[in-house]
Amino acid sequence: MTKKLLEAREVTVRFGGLLAVDTVSLELPACEIRGLIGPNGAGKTTLFNVITGLVAQSAGTLTFDGADITSHPAHRRAAAGMRRSFQSVQLLPQLTVLENVLVGMHTATRENPLRAVFGLPGGNRQEFAAQKAVQGILEFFGIGPTLLRPVNELSFAQQRFVEIARAVVSQPKLLLLDEPAAGLSPGEVEELDTLLRRLRDERGMTILLVEHVLSLVMGISDRITVLDNGRLICEGAPAEVAKDPAVLTAYLGDDHA
Repeated sequence: MTKKLLEAREVTVRFGGLLAVDTVSLELPACEIRGLIGPNGAGKTTLFNVITGLVAQSAGTLTFDGADITSHPAHRRAAAGMRRSFQSVQLLPQLTVLENVLVGMHTATRENPLRAVFGLPGGNRQEFAAQKAVQGILEFFGIGPTLLRPVNELSFAQQRFVEIARAVVSQPKLLLLDEPAAGLSPGEVEELDTLLRRLRDERGMTILLVEHVLSLVMGISDRITVLDNGRLICEGAPAEVAKDPAVLTAYLGDDHA
């Protein structure tokens, strides 16, 4: 039986009088790529933020890797093995790729992993190991030669991959990606598709993907969860979701037929 890595039970989020997420339940098995889709305003990013601890739910519970994390702040969820990216690239442009990705190791080392980079006293074996981990993940991503370049010299697609590398370098149990294909060309989306498949297949990573590029979601997801107006309207394999009447109505309107 496949282990359930993440369970959200009847999660509800209210912002004043606005019901942003309405009693949504979701189960995510380990080593699965799950697409989370829906029209604008469906509640995808809000649910995403609840899972990562950036938004507090009004009701409902969350379990991660067998532990109740409902009341845990974001940093405790990160320490437990969650990592995420954001819709807009959140890098430090004046720092190198190495320095940016090392930030993702902060919960995996007791000391500051940047100490080894800047040659500060007190650097230890753990910090140098963090540097090696960054070099390895950049090679895995196919951007190893960018290691010492400032991120502001990279293309947008390379910056996007660096951000994902920062989320992945500490080997999280769950990787949450918020619109990683935004701004990418079709060829770059194909590269992203290949990378995410490799993270699942070669590194055993579980991925929750919020994305508007439906070709990517439909092609890569093991299962897809669909929200509309804060409610879960469909969940299943991509082929099932693509022909579900409620999904077609949500995206195309009542006259889609």
